[in-house]
Amino acid sequence: MQAGFGTRRGNAAETWRRKVARRLIAAEEKLCLRLSRELHDDLGQMLASVALELHTIRMESQDMDQRLTRAAMLVDQLSAKVHDAAWSLRPADLDHAGLRASVEDLATMLCSQLDIPCDMDLAALSYILIPESALTVYRVAQEALTNIGKHARPSRVSVTAHVHDHRLRLTIEDDGLGFDGHVAPGSHHLGLAGVRERLASIGGELSIETAKGKGTTIYADVPLMD
Repeated sequence: MQAGFGTRRGNAAETWRRKVARRLIAAEEKLCLRLSRELHDDLGQMLASVALELHTIRMESQDMDQRLTRAAMLVDQLSAKVHDAAWSLRPADLDHAGLRASVEDLATMLCSQLDIPCDMDLAALSYILIPESALTVYRVAQEALTNIGKHARPSRVSVTAHVHDHRLRLTIEDDGLGFDGHVAPGSHHLGLAGVRERLASIGGELSIETAKGKGTTIYADVPLMD
């Protein structure tokens, strides 16, 4: 009886912990969505107007041409950074194009930047997930691909998704530098800890296979809707 009571109490505590974690993540994403919209709609539009004015003045002025050219260039660069920041806070494509297209865009962009081949099989991402799960899977892909671009130096990348036993598995693999999976992660892997917590909050799991010089494979498992 005591063991059974302890198990029930432990299960209740774990359920409560997951519920709190999900609420915190939902609140964080709601804030990110608001900030993203403000960056894109307000600041982005203002920067676009300033850039247009500078380009117009530059075309009409010969005396200040060099300074105006530099100012216009800086505004264009700032506009691009605002766009990137808004997109990172809350990817608009996820709401409009869906999870599959959004992850495909991430992988295509990375492999294009690195000029390497990318194997993709993401048809399983067309399965209907609750918004929270879809966003979590996207964040996994975003974090893993960002780390690959910054640190892995791969010659190829593979991004696939499959469904088995009523669970969706996203697999991201590279043949790059890898790292020692038996030691505490470095600062550039700390984002994976946040991803792991996000997955746990929705009943998912993250596992990593890696070794120095042997590349890295990341598995993210997410339960499907009943």
